[in-house]
Order: sequence, then C-alpha cells, then structure tokens
Amino acid sequence: MGVFAEKCFELDFKKLILMYLPTFRRKYITFNFLYVLISPIEKMYIDFLKVRKRNIDKLTHNYQICSIRKRLNDVFDKSERRIKIYSSETYAGLYIYTENEDDAIRSKTKFLSENKPIYLRTESELYQEFDFIVEIPNTGINEIELKAEIDFLKLESKRYQIVIK
Repeated sequence: MGVFAEKCFELDFKKLILMYLPTFRRKYITFNFLYVLISPIEKMYIDFLKVRKRNIDKLTHNYQICSIRKRLNDVFDKSERRIKIYSSETYAGLYIYTENEDDAIRSKTKFLSENKPIYLRTESELYQEFDFIVEIPNTGINEIELKAEIDFLKLESKRYQIVIK
C-alpha cells in the first residue's frame, strides 16, 4: 500500500474539533463538550482500524501451504508455533500376482479365498480423502475458528483433515 493510502486513515479527532470550531467558540468547556459528543465516533473509528488491519493481514496470505502454516501459527499458536501442515501420503496400488500369472501346478494365489482376500493397502490408503493434514497441539484451540481460517485460505478444491496431537 502506498503512503497516501495509509495517511488517509490517520485522523486526530481533537484537531478536527479545533479546526471546525470557530475561533470565538474555542474555549475549554466548549471543546470538552464537543469531544464528549465525538468520543463514540472515535471508538467506532478505532474499532474500524483494528478490523481493517486484521483484514489486510488476512489478505496478505494466500493458498500456499507455507503461507497457510504461517497464518495459522500467527493466529492460534503465536509463541511456540507448533501447528504443522503435511501432505497426505498416497500409495500406488501394488499387486502380488494377477490371475493370468497364476499357473495350475504351483498356484501362487491358492491361499486367497473369495471370502477373505488379502490387501496390501487399505482402500483409504490407496485413495486419499484429504489433500493435506493440519496437525495442531492439544492446547484448546477453537476448531471452528481454525476451520474458518483454513477454509478462507485454502483453494476450494482442496480437502483437509485436522489432527490433534
């Protein structure tokens, strides 16, 4: 952001009161009375600046894993930075023998039955449900806020799982 964009949000309400107050009305009592009337607007302005800063900070991060990890650690685990993000492992569907490779004399698949087939990997290991795994410490992190933050940062097509360590 440019210097002008930041300067346009710097308001001093006391100076504004003095600037718009006619010179013959510039007395201590009049100034204080007007400042009391303006103070709720000043509080709203301070709240607006806090929300603006939080939104700008939120928008500086993108969908990359390193950026998501940095943002989550900044928000939920600022001191120890223990939130980690891993890619989920996908395995190739390996096989031992096919039916065509099996011969009649030395059957390589005779120990397999239709009732109890043997799998090298489970179906969930072969076809991952999640694209990445977010590992968080067991410190009472609000999972709803965490999910909202991840959903805001991640790509729409990516799926994730939260694991509490």
